[in-house]
Amino acid sequence: MAPAPALVGLSAMAAAASAVNHGYNSSKRWLPRVAVPGATSADELVAEVDLPKHLDWRDANGRNLVTADWNQHIPVYCGACWIHATTSALNDRIKIMRGGRFPDVMLGRQVITNCVPAADGGPPPGCAGGDPWMIHRYMNKHKVPDESCMPYQARNMGCTPDTVCLNCYPGDKGCFAVKHWTGYGVSTYGDLSGEVAMMKEIYARGPIVCMFATDDKFMFNYSQNVEQHEGVYVTDQVFTEDQIDHVMEVAGWGETPSGLKYWVVRNSWGTYWGSAGWLKLRRGVNQMLSESECHWAVPTFDDLDRVLEGRVLGSYAGLSPTHAGEALASQISAAPVATAEQLLGGAPLLAQSTAGEGWHSAPAVALSFAVGAAAALAAARLAGRVKSRGPPPLLG
Repeated sequence: MAPAPALVGLSAMAAAASAVNHGYNSSKRWLPRVAVPGATSADELVAEVDLPKHLDWRDANGRNLVTADWNQHIPVYCGACWIHATTSALNDRIKIMRGGRFPDVMLGRQVITNCVPAADGGPPPGCAGGDPWMIHRYMNKHKVPDESCMPYQARNMGCTPDTVCLNCYPGDKGCFAVKHWTGYGVSTYGDLSGEVAMMKEIYARGPIVCMFATDDKFMFNYSQNVEQHEGVYVTDQVFTEDQIDHVMEVAGWGETPSGLKYWVVRNSWGTYWGSAGWLKLRRGVNQMLSESECHWAVPTFDDLDRVLEGRVLGSYAGLSPTHAGEALASQISAAPVATAEQLLGGAPLLAQSTAGEGWHSAPAVALSFAVGAAAALAAARLAGRVKSRGPPPLLG
């Protein structure tokens, strides 16, 4: 059967509509979506009957549990939507898992731009585009510092110790790489699609990251569109998978008074775009292919816990163990594994930080509490001793 003339016209418009790629480049062609050990699907966490009619992590019973907004396009244009959306979702999940307590964590966008490769052994694509799977896969093996280590510069700088965490001396004495810093990782991750699966994951563990096909109307005429649809962006534009060009965070859902369903979405084009950088997008019809491919991850922040507990503190040169931390390390190094487990009290030791391939290549265990290195344990029996946290009971 030949397609209706109207659909042919819409398809032709779609082909001409995507004027720019904002930073999406799918890794499915070279990174198979292999199940990650320990990954638990949202279907196992939440029953569909438990899903509320409205959910917005910006207003969880009157509490804001999302972090600040960003702009991927300053100081120069950079196709880094995949980095901004993914880090925003991880930042928000950390905040949710910690019950909104101080501090808000803002992961280092520039470090991810510099260091996350498209595939093992390949160069980091950075501003040339990527997808959330690449970041989650990388952070499952390597930790990333927060934004205070390396400000966002919207360009590829290469992955070396001084493009990961840097500090500078007063005057003209130059700068130096900070070796020990607070690092954040990912324990498990996965992908999903479809309205109900998306809602379950957002409800169970927090915001997710999804792929979108956009056009110039979305970029420049958002306000005119939503004024006609109760504040919700609605389009009849027909897109194909090869037109997906953008990645955004999805942090909730709801319905208008007339029953129009929508997603709560965070963009990365600054707070002057949309509704303070956010938007409502029509839900349940795969608008802009928004329900075709999404990603989730469970972040880890054990390093932050150690700092807040006073086991590790910082100076101008970076982090180092406190006297109490050094004493504990000495006891652990001289103790058998069973005793070390008791001394450790559930807080895993860290592998020694290295400044070689990327900055965390060493799998060897060191008892120095070198914060910022990839998480590792004193012995095999300590593997898997990870504190389990979940979202606070705020949604009722």
